[in-house]
Amino acid sequence: MEMNEIRATDGSPLAPESLRMIEYLRTRAAELTAHLICERVRAAAAELEDLVARVPTEIARIRPFDGKWNIAEVVDHIAQTQIRGTEELRHLIAGHRPPLLPVYEALRSGAGQWAPWNLLVTELRGANRAMVEVLESASDEALANPPTVRTVMVALRRLDSEAAQPQVSFLELGWKEYALLQRLHLLDHRTQVKRLRAAPGISSDLKERSIR
Repeated sequence: MEMNEIRATDGSPLAPESLRMIEYLRTRAAELTAHLICERVRAAAAELEDLVARVPTEIARIRPFDGKWNIAEVVDHIAQTQIRGTEELRHLIAGHRPPLLPVYEALRSGAGQWAPWNLLVTELRGANRAMVEVLESASDEALANPPTVRTVMVALRRLDSEAAQPQVSFLELGWKEYALLQRLHLLDHRTQVKRLRAAPGISSDLKERSIR
C-alpha cells in the first residue's frame, strides 16, 4: 500500500511524523541485513535494561504525572509487548502470517501495580532475550511469498500549539520492518523512563528519603 493511501485510525491523513516513521522503516529494512537488525534491537534492549536496573525500588511506583504511567507500569508494558512481538516475529521469520490480533499500543498485564520491582526487571530482560534469540535465527534468504503482519504504529505529531499528540495507524509490515519498529518502541520507552526519573515528583521524593 502506498503511503498516501494509509490513514490514521480516526480517518485523518498521516502527519509528517507518521510518514517519516514509515519511510524510515521501509528504507532501513531494505538496507540492513538480518544480522545488523538483530544487533540494533539487541543494543536498544541493553540500553533500556541498563537504565531500568539503576532505578531504585522505592521510586518505581511513584507517579509524577497525574494520569500517566509510572516506571513500573512502563516496564510491564514493554515486557508484555516484547512477548507478543516475539511471537509475531517467530511466525514472520518462519514464513507465516501471525494468526493473533495486532499488538495494541497500551498492552499491560497489571503486574506493574503489584509485582515486586526486581521481578518486573527480570521479566523485561527475559522478554528482550527471547526476541533477540528469534532475530538471531533470521536470515537474508528471500521467501517466495513473504508474509506481513497487521500492526499498530504510534507517532507523536506536533500540533499548532506545540503540544504533541499520538497519531495511531495500522500498517502491514514484513519481519524486518516489524523488528525495526520494536527497536523504536524500546528507544521511545527508554526516553520515557529517563523523563520519569528526572521528574520533580521523583527527584523531591528521593531527596526527602535521603534526609530521613
